[in-house]
Amino acid sequence: MENNTVLDSALFSGKTIVGSAKHSVGGMISTIILLLGAASMVLPFIWLILASLKTNAEFYNSFHWIPSKLQWSNYKELLFPKQGPSFMLYVFNTVKITVLSVFGMVASCSLVAFAIARIQFPGKNFIFGFAVISMFLPVQITMIPQFIIFKEFGWIGTHLPLIVPSFFGGAFGIVLMRQYYRSISKEFDEAAKMDGAGWLAIYAKIHLPIVASPMITLAVLTFQEKWAELLYPMIFIGKNKDLWTMVLKIKDISTGQYNARPELEMAGDVLLIIPVIILFIVAQKFFTKSITSSGVKG
Repeated sequence: MENNTVLDSALFSGKTIVGSAKHSVGGMISTIILLLGAASMVLPFIWLILASLKTNAEFYNSFHWIPSKLQWSNYKELLFPKQGPSFMLYVFNTVKITVLSVFGMVASCSLVAFAIARIQFPGKNFIFGFAVISMFLPVQITMIPQFIIFKEFGWIGTHLPLIVPSFFGGAFGIVLMRQYYRSISKEFDEAAKMDGAGWLAIYAKIHLPIVASPMITLAVLTFQEKWAELLYPMIFIGKNKDLWTMVLKIKDISTGQYNARPELEMAGDVLLIIPVIILFIVAQKFFTKSITSSGVKG
């Protein structure tokens, strides 16, 4: 009997060791795959930074990643050119358009989504369904009508076509915010109404603090979209260089009079990417929370 017990213990220990070994091998393979995936995303960014610090001759003729001497003067030449407007003008234009667009998008989407989710009124389901359907429409379909409307308003050649539409909300933001509002218990609204609060007070004092995470998520996504947007600024701003954004200036460097200076284009791309990375790192916990949770459950 004792021999059988010892034999069973030995077999169990052997299975445990084999299972642990398989688990260790599987974990090691998973780690290697994740590291390779991370390297595939980080290496292009490292190459971009190093390429922005090369001379023009090294960029074209050298296959080495690391430049012989770091050319920080590339950034100085990009930011403060001897001819033409300073690159800081394009930074200011980009910041202006992006910040106003983010504010308009978050404010309008949170208000519209609150009304659709919490207030009973005729046609709200139709409005929400129309918003969902519009998410599947390609931007090319609405581009020409938008251009005609903005031309009638006299907005072509200004920043208004890039800013004003955000204050009318976006389908994705409305859908995102609505789902969070619907997850909040209606008892909050009923208690506030008993105290004499109106819908605007309920929205401002009760719901806004609760839905902070999805609002920050929407703000980050809108920032990312507007900060590096190329198509709409190219169409609506046109050739007025004083109103150009950073992306338009970088495009001009790559295709215009600076077509032989790709190192300056790389430097511009670095300056374009850094704010997005910093913003995502700062807002990462809110971004993750808004994805993994669905608000306060009622």
